[in-house]
Amino acid sequence: MHLDEMTPKRRSRAHRAQLHTPEELLDGAEELLALDNPTMRRAAVLEAITALEAFVQAAVFSSLENRLDPLLVRWLEDKTRMDFDSRLSVLTPVATGRPIDKASQLWQDYKKAKTIRNKVTHSGRRVSSAEARFVVTAVYDWLAYLGSTAELEVALHGLKRFVEQDKEITIAAHSDAVRLVLEYFGQTKAAQGSLEVPLQHPESGTRRHADLILSFGDYSVVVEVNFSARGTTGRAVEAAVEQVSHMMTLSDVTAGVAVVFQRGPIEAGFETVRRYRDGTIYVVAIRV
Repeated sequence: MHLDEMTPKRRSRAHRAQLHTPEELLDGAEELLALDNPTMRRAAVLEAITALEAFVQAAVFSSLENRLDPLLVRWLEDKTRMDFDSRLSVLTPVATGRPIDKASQLWQDYKKAKTIRNKVTHSGRRVSSAEARFVVTAVYDWLAYLGSTAELEVALHGLKRFVEQDKEITIAAHSDAVRLVLEYFGQTKAAQGSLEVPLQHPESGTRRHADLILSFGDYSVVVEVNFSARGTTGRAVEAAVEQVSHMMTLSDVTAGVAVVFQRGPIEAGFETVRRYRDGTIYVVAIRV
């Protein structure tokens, strides 16, 4: 079942997953570029860089706050307020698990885009159509690279809060849990996905079905849902991680997510989203 196949009733009940496409974030810059006016091109450059800065501010610090002491996060936020390079190169990898290579083309494009923005801001010089398009494209590339992981983790925290705070949600079986996760992510334009996806290992021929695969552009995530009616959170998470790890070997994905719904209290240490296997597997435990 594809995300778009959900009924309007189910869509209205599901809480919106706060994931944003690069297109949504850069919509204003694109509108300004379309005017083909020198003044508007300057504005488009500023709008694009602002979109990147706003994304890092919102998504990265939200991710850090879910895993670090809030006081430390506020200190880091204040310390880097005037140093976006450090936010991007130092804090973003911690929040997203994605490395930032300063020798990469991605970083070099950012530095060039920033130089264009600075000249626009401080000297008021004209910007060519090619320069403006370069800046917008560079920001697209950065949002595509960072957004899938940073916002995914924030969305998983949102899913946990949504389920645990809504007393009307009833999960009695694995199928209920899978459906709820599908409904939740079905509210975002950033993710496209399918339910019960057949997977087969190219060499061994091993076959399995993934509960859900989400796609964020070229970035894909295999999602496995575990419903635990009894037992400890640790054991349920361990089983779920093994499940996701196996699914990842059968599919061409870059990350995995295990959503563990558990009856009764969540064990200490599992109150927040955790990462396993070099940060490629995200696990969230949700009390139902």
